[in-house]
Formats: sequence, C-alpha cells, structure tokens
Amino acid sequence: MSRQGKGFTFTLTAAFCAASVYATGKWAMAGISPVHLVALIFSIAAIFMIVWSGLSGQWRQLLHCSTTGWIYTMLFTGATVIALLCMWSGLKHLDPTVASFIGRLQTLVAVFLGYMLLKERLGLVEGIGGIVVIAGVVVIRITFDVELGKWFWVMVASGVGFGFVEVTGKFAVRHVDPLPLNTFRNTVVALVYLFLFSFENKPLFELGGYWYGVLLVAFAGPVFSRFFFLSALKNIAVSQSTLINQSQPLFVFIIAYALFGTIPTLREWIGGLLIVVGCVTMIAGAMRTPKTSPPV
Repeated sequence: MSRQGKGFTFTLTAAFCAASVYATGKWAMAGISPVHLVALIFSIAAIFMIVWSGLSGQWRQLLHCSTTGWIYTMLFTGATVIALLCMWSGLKHLDPTVASFIGRLQTLVAVFLGYMLLKERLGLVEGIGGIVVIAGVVVIRITFDVELGKWFWVMVASGVGFGFVEVTGKFAVRHVDPLPLNTFRNTVVALVYLFLFSFENKPLFELGGYWYGVLLVAFAGPVFSRFFFLSALKNIAVSQSTLINQSQPLFVFIIAYALFGTIPTLREWIGGLLIVVGCVTMIAGAMRTPKTSPPV
C-alpha cells in the first residue's frame, strides 16, 4: 500500500474510533464527571501504551529526542490537556452528534495552520473536495437549534484546541514516532487529570455500571484513535488527514443510533453524504496531484 493509501486508511480508522468515544463517553458521563472520565481513560491508556512501548523498545526515542522535538512534544501534550477538558465538559451538556459537528471547527484551524506553518498545498480537486466536506458539515450544523451559550463556546474552544493539537502533532512526529509520542502524551494527561480529580474527593474506581464504557473509551480514544491519527500524519499532510477526518460525524450517527436510538433527519443525511462525497473527491485528487512539500 502506498504512503497516501496508508494515511487515508489510518485517518478513517481514527475517525471511527473517535466517533465511538463521543457516543460512549456521553453515555458514561451520565454517572461520572468529565474529569473523572478523562483521569480513568488516560490512566488505562498510559499503562497499556507504556507496556507496548517498552516491549517494542521505541520508548528509547524519547531519551535521544532533540530539544526541538521536545518543544513540539510538550506543545502537543499541553494543548491536548486543555482541549480535552473543553471537549468532555461540552459533550456532557450537548447531544453527542451536535458536539461532534461543533468540534469539526478543528478542521479550519488545522488547515489554516498547515498552510501558514507547514507550507502545505491542496490541488484543485482536493480543494473542491474540502469545500464539499465543509459544506456537508454546515448543512448538518444548521439543522440543530443550538443555544449560543456557555457549553457551545466551550465546544468551540475544544475544536480550536484540537486544531492546534493536530498541527503540533505533525511537527512532533518528525522527531518521535507515534507510539512513544502517544505514550508520553497519555502519561502526562493521566497525571494531570488524576491531580485534578483529587479535588473531587470521590473514589477513583466507584463507577457503578459504567466501567465497561470507560474501558471502551480508553482504548478507542487515547490508545487507538490518536495512534492511528499520528500514524496518518507520518504519511499524508495535516490538511488531507483533517479533511478526511470529517467522516467522523457519520460514524457518530451510526453509533449514537445503536446506543440511544436517535435517527438523523433528512437534512442530516444529506449533509453526511456530502461529507463522504467530499472525502472521496479529496482522496481521488490527492492520489493524482503531486505535492510540493511531501509529508515527513
């Protein structure tokens, strides 16, 4: 499989994993707080990935990482800490599908920063595909009567934050492979949120019947979704991977229906189809358009 083919496959897999995080996480937060959920899922993910990284020997890359590599790694990790708090807090108070679409604002941020900082370019066909993707998001977004209140803006902040995370991640994977990078990130996030959770004065493992939802979110999100997305960034441009990632709301539809029985409206289906068509168009354009700045 070509580098572009790997990048597209990794991104779509990451989108599906992230979609399951939105739906399952919304369900789990009916019984636990956002900080409690993040502390648990990242602790589980950190333990798993420390073992994985240790067995593979890739953790040694962190010992030999350059100063520049560490700067980008810390920016990537710090932005993740902030963006996660905004995302889970907003998701607790919004419908998961609505939250997913508002979170798509990360696309505009990532594409803009990719253009400004990484000098990435999109071909004509890719550009058309990207416009169609964004149009699909807009069509679905306007079907929701979302109050422009606190939690809407918290979710907007999440989208902006994750756009910054994606671009700093692109810089970071030039110096550290996805596995050790994600291991470091998950470990730091776990420690930060365990500290924050200590102020809630609640037992960490008092989960009621939500423990299996926490496990699913832990592996689908910080372990596999971020690992696959970082792997995608090793093979394709940030703007490409971010635009393909717009398929995520379509997966949210499917999973939310399975969990909550929600059925999308006709306009939502039209928007979802536009997203799929836009992604396919963008992929087709990328396969035949030479890049002036190939991914590292």
